[in-house]
Amino acid sequence: MEGSETLVTRDEDAEEEEGLGRRFWLRFAGGVLAVGVVLFVGLLIFWRAFYAWGFLGVFVVIAVAGLIFGWVYDRRSARRTHSYE
Repeated sequence: MEGSETLVTRDEDAEEEEGLGRRFWLRFAGGVLAVGVVLFVGLLIFWRAFYAWGFLGVFVVIAVAGLIFGWVYDRRSARRTHSYE
């Protein structure tokens, strides 16, 4: 390389090499915060139900909620797979 030749880099190229970027980390932090809030609220509801109804009552409520979720999920997936008929 001769002395008159210089290496020129653009600012855009330098920004792309820095890492994942501010937008990614803000979205990641927001997602972690949202999951934390949902888990905290769910834990509060679980403990209140546990104190009110005992272990068996909470188990029945969680089982019924799981069955309802499974039924709704199964109905939706059945519509998607059989929509060609």
